Amino acid sequence: MPSCMRCGADLNGTAATFCPHCGMPRQDAAQYGTGRPRPASDDDYVRVGPTLLPRWLLWLLAAVLAGGGVATYMLLHAAPEASPRTVDVTPWTTPPPDPGTDPATPGYSDTPTVPYTSPDAPSPDASPTPDDAGAVVEQFYRDINNKEFGAAWELGGKNIGGASYTDWVAGYDTTANIDVSAVNAEGVGEVTAVIDATQTDGSTKVFRGTYTVSGGEIVSADITER
Repeated sequence: MPSCMRCGADLNGTAATFCPHCGMPRQDAAQYGTGRPRPASDDDYVRVGPTLLPRWLLWLLAAVLAGGGVATYMLLHAAPEASPRTVDVTPWTTPPPDPGTDPATPGYSDTPTVPYTSPDAPSPDASPTPDDAGAVVEQFYRDINNKEFGAAWELGGKNIGGASYTDWVAGYDTTANIDVSAVNAEGVGEVTAVIDATQTDGSTKVFRGTYTVSGGEIVSADITER
Protein backbone atom coordinates (compact mmCIF):
# COMPACT_ATOMS: atom_id res chain seq x y z
CA MET A 1 0.00 0.00 0.00
CA PRO A 2 1.55 3.29 -1.11
CA SER A 3 2.27 5.78 1.66
CA CYS A 4 4.11 9.09 1.97
CA MET A 5 7.85 8.74 2.75
CA ARG A 6 7.83 11.88 4.90
CA CYS A 7 4.66 11.82 6.96
CA GLY A 8 3.52 8.24 6.34
CA ALA A 9 0.03 9.30 5.06
CA ASP A 10 -1.96 6.71 3.13
CA LEU A 11 -1.82 7.56 -0.61
CA ASN A 12 -3.89 4.59 -1.79
CA GLY A 13 -6.73 5.53 -4.13
CA THR A 14 -5.42 9.01 -4.99
CA ALA A 15 -3.85 10.10 -8.26
CA ALA A 16 -2.02 13.07 -6.76
CA THR A 17 1.68 13.18 -7.52
CA PHE A 18 2.37 14.93 -4.19
CA CYS A 19 1.29 14.02 -0.68
CA PRO A 20 -1.84 16.07 0.13
CA HIS A 21 -0.63 16.36 3.76
CA CYS A 22 3.06 17.41 3.52
CA GLY A 23 3.69 17.96 -0.20
CA MET A 24 6.30 15.21 -0.51
CA PRO A 25 6.55 13.87 -4.13
CA ARG A 26 5.17 10.41 -4.50
CA GLN A 27 7.60 7.66 -5.44
CA ASP A 28 5.10 6.16 -7.90
CA ALA A 29 4.18 9.49 -9.57
CA ALA A 30 5.27 8.24 -13.00
CA GLN A 31 2.65 5.46 -13.04
CA TYR A 32 -0.11 8.02 -12.85
CA GLY A 33 0.90 9.52 -16.17
CA THR A 34 2.40 12.78 -14.91
CA GLY A 35 5.32 12.50 -17.33
CA ARG A 36 7.73 13.75 -14.58
CA PRO A 37 10.86 11.83 -13.68
CA ARG A 38 10.55 9.51 -10.79
CA PRO A 39 11.37 11.21 -7.51
CA ALA A 40 14.22 10.12 -5.32
CA SER A 41 13.98 6.63 -3.98
CA ASP A 42 14.12 5.48 -0.41
CA ASP A 43 17.84 5.00 -0.81
CA ASP A 44 18.27 8.77 -1.25
CA TYR A 45 16.72 9.60 2.18
CA VAL A 46 17.31 8.57 5.73
CA ARG A 47 14.69 8.85 8.42
CA VAL A 48 16.04 10.32 11.69
CA GLY A 49 13.17 9.98 14.14
CA PRO A 50 10.17 11.77 12.62
CA THR A 51 12.43 13.72 10.21
CA LEU A 52 13.41 12.50 6.72
CA LEU A 53 16.88 13.80 5.76
CA PRO A 54 18.62 13.46 2.38
CA ARG A 55 21.50 11.04 2.46
CA TRP A 56 23.92 13.59 0.95
CA LEU A 57 23.42 15.86 3.99
CA LEU A 58 24.56 13.05 6.27
CA TRP A 59 27.63 12.50 4.12
CA LEU A 60 28.38 16.24 4.30
CA LEU A 61 28.12 16.23 8.10
CA ALA A 62 30.36 13.17 8.26
CA ALA A 63 32.94 14.91 6.06
CA VAL A 64 32.87 18.06 8.22
CA LEU A 65 33.32 16.06 11.40
CA ALA A 66 36.15 14.05 9.88
CA GLY A 67 37.90 17.23 8.69
CA GLY A 68 37.59 18.80 12.13
CA GLY A 69 39.08 15.73 13.76
CA VAL A 70 42.06 15.78 11.38
CA ALA A 71 42.66 19.50 12.04
CA THR A 72 42.53 18.95 15.81
CA TYR A 73 44.98 16.07 15.55
CA MET A 74 47.40 18.18 13.49
CA LEU A 75 47.23 21.07 15.99
CA LEU A 76 47.85 18.81 18.96
CA HIS A 77 50.84 17.11 17.37
CA ALA A 78 52.30 20.28 15.85
CA ALA A 79 52.72 22.02 19.27
CA PRO A 80 56.28 21.64 20.64
CA GLU A 81 56.54 19.43 23.62
CA ALA A 82 57.60 21.33 26.70
CA SER A 83 60.89 20.07 28.05
CA PRO A 84 60.55 18.89 31.62
CA ARG A 85 62.24 21.09 34.21
CA THR A 86 64.66 19.54 36.59
CA VAL A 87 64.21 20.80 40.13
CA ASP A 88 67.09 20.45 42.51
CA VAL A 89 65.61 19.15 45.72
CA THR A 90 68.94 18.74 47.49
CA PRO A 91 68.44 20.14 51.01
CA TRP A 92 70.61 23.15 51.87
CA THR A 93 72.57 22.91 55.05
CA THR A 94 74.92 25.39 56.74
CA PRO A 95 78.37 23.91 57.33
CA PRO A 96 79.27 23.80 61.01
CA PRO A 97 81.84 26.38 62.17
CA ASP A 98 85.42 25.31 62.65
CA PRO A 99 86.24 24.40 66.24
CA GLY A 100 87.89 27.20 68.16
CA THR A 101 86.49 30.01 65.99
CA ASP A 102 83.92 32.55 67.06
CA PRO A 103 80.62 32.30 65.14
CA ALA A 104 80.02 35.18 62.82
CA THR A 105 77.28 37.56 63.81
CA PRO A 106 74.48 37.53 61.16
CA GLY A 107 74.16 40.73 59.20
CA TYR A 108 77.69 41.94 59.85
CA SER A 109 80.72 41.63 57.66
CA ASP A 110 84.14 40.62 58.93
CA THR A 111 85.64 43.44 56.85
CA PRO A 112 86.34 46.49 59.05
CA THR A 113 84.50 49.63 58.03
CA VAL A 114 86.75 52.51 57.04
CA PRO A 115 85.19 55.89 57.87
CA TYR A 116 84.77 58.16 54.88
CA THR A 117 86.83 61.34 54.96
CA SER A 118 86.01 64.16 52.60
CA PRO A 119 89.02 65.33 50.58
CA ASP A 120 88.06 68.92 51.42
CA ALA A 121 87.92 68.34 55.17
CA PRO A 122 90.74 70.03 57.08
CA SER A 123 93.29 67.60 58.42
CA PRO A 124 93.77 67.57 62.18
CA ASP A 125 96.85 69.19 63.61
CA ALA A 126 99.65 66.70 63.52
CA SER A 127 101.38 66.12 66.81
CA PRO A 128 105.01 67.26 66.75
CA THR A 129 107.57 64.54 66.40
CA PRO A 130 110.29 64.27 69.03
CA ASP A 131 112.92 65.43 66.55
CA ASP A 132 110.98 68.47 65.26
CA ALA A 133 112.08 71.13 67.77
CA GLY A 134 110.39 74.02 65.97
CA ALA A 135 107.02 72.24 65.91
CA VAL A 136 107.29 71.45 69.63
CA VAL A 137 107.87 75.12 70.50
CA GLU A 138 104.97 76.28 68.31
CA GLN A 139 102.64 73.68 69.86
CA PHE A 140 103.72 74.78 73.35
CA TYR A 141 102.54 78.38 72.78
CA ARG A 142 99.45 77.20 70.85
CA ASP A 143 98.33 75.28 73.94
CA ILE A 144 98.83 78.41 76.07
CA ASN A 145 96.70 80.52 73.68
CA ASN A 146 93.96 77.85 73.90
CA LYS A 147 94.17 77.90 77.74
CA GLU A 148 95.24 74.24 77.65
CA PHE A 149 97.83 74.80 80.35
CA GLY A 150 97.99 71.16 81.35
CA ALA A 151 99.10 70.12 77.85
CA ALA A 152 101.63 73.00 77.72
CA TRP A 153 102.94 72.01 81.14
CA GLU A 154 103.62 68.44 79.93
CA LEU A 155 105.17 69.76 76.72
CA GLY A 156 107.86 71.68 78.59
CA GLY A 157 106.30 74.11 81.05
CA LYS A 158 107.31 71.83 83.91
CA ASN A 159 110.96 72.21 82.82
CA ILE A 160 111.05 75.99 82.30
CA GLY A 161 108.15 77.31 84.41
CA GLY A 162 109.50 76.68 87.89
CA ALA A 163 108.40 74.23 90.51
CA SER A 164 104.78 75.41 90.91
CA TYR A 165 102.23 74.72 88.19
CA THR A 166 99.81 77.21 89.80
CA ASP A 167 102.36 80.05 89.80
CA TRP A 168 103.32 79.29 86.22
CA VAL A 169 99.71 79.45 85.03
CA ALA A 170 99.13 82.67 87.00
CA GLY A 171 102.02 84.27 85.11
CA TYR A 172 99.80 84.32 81.97
CA ASP A 173 96.82 86.04 83.64
CA THR A 174 97.59 89.36 81.88
CA THR A 175 98.50 87.72 78.53
CA ALA A 176 95.75 87.89 75.89
CA ASN A 177 97.56 86.26 72.96
CA ILE A 178 101.01 84.99 71.97
CA ASP A 179 102.42 85.01 68.42
CA VAL A 180 105.51 82.92 67.62
CA SER A 181 107.60 84.04 64.65
CA ALA A 182 111.08 83.71 63.23
CA VAL A 183 111.56 80.13 64.33
CA ASN A 184 115.06 79.12 63.24
CA ALA A 185 116.97 75.91 63.86
CA GLU A 186 120.25 76.45 65.61
CA GLY A 187 121.22 72.78 65.67
CA VAL A 188 119.82 69.34 66.39
CA GLY A 189 117.07 69.83 68.96
CA GLU A 190 117.64 73.57 69.33
CA VAL A 191 115.70 76.55 67.88
CA THR A 192 115.33 80.28 68.36
CA ALA A 193 112.02 82.11 68.18
CA VAL A 194 110.60 85.61 68.56
CA ILE A 195 107.59 85.82 70.91
CA ASP A 196 105.05 88.67 70.60
CA ALA A 197 102.85 88.63 73.74
CA THR A 198 99.78 90.89 73.57
CA GLN A 199 98.60 91.92 77.05
CA THR A 200 95.03 92.32 78.26
CA ASP A 201 95.54 96.15 78.38
CA GLY A 202 96.45 96.19 74.68
CA SER A 203 100.18 96.57 75.08
CA THR A 204 102.69 94.17 73.51
CA LYS A 205 105.80 92.57 74.96
CA VAL A 206 108.43 91.06 72.68
CA PHE A 207 110.68 88.21 73.78
CA ARG A 208 113.47 86.26 72.11
CA GLY A 209 114.12 82.74 73.25
CA THR A 210 116.38 79.82 72.59
CA TYR A 211 114.77 76.45 73.23
CA THR A 212 116.31 73.01 73.58
CA VAL A 213 114.01 70.09 72.70
CA SER A 214 114.61 66.42 73.55
CA GLY A 215 112.25 63.47 73.53
CA GLY A 216 109.39 65.57 72.18
CA GLU A 217 109.39 68.21 74.95
CA ILE A 218 111.21 71.45 75.84
CA VAL A 219 113.91 70.61 78.37
CA SER A 220 115.41 74.09 78.72
CA ALA A 221 114.94 77.66 77.46
CA ASP A 222 116.77 80.97 77.59
CA ILE A 223 114.19 83.75 77.17
CA THR A 224 114.92 87.52 77.31
CA GLU A 225 112.67 90.51 76.74
CA ARG A 226 113.67 92.84 73.90
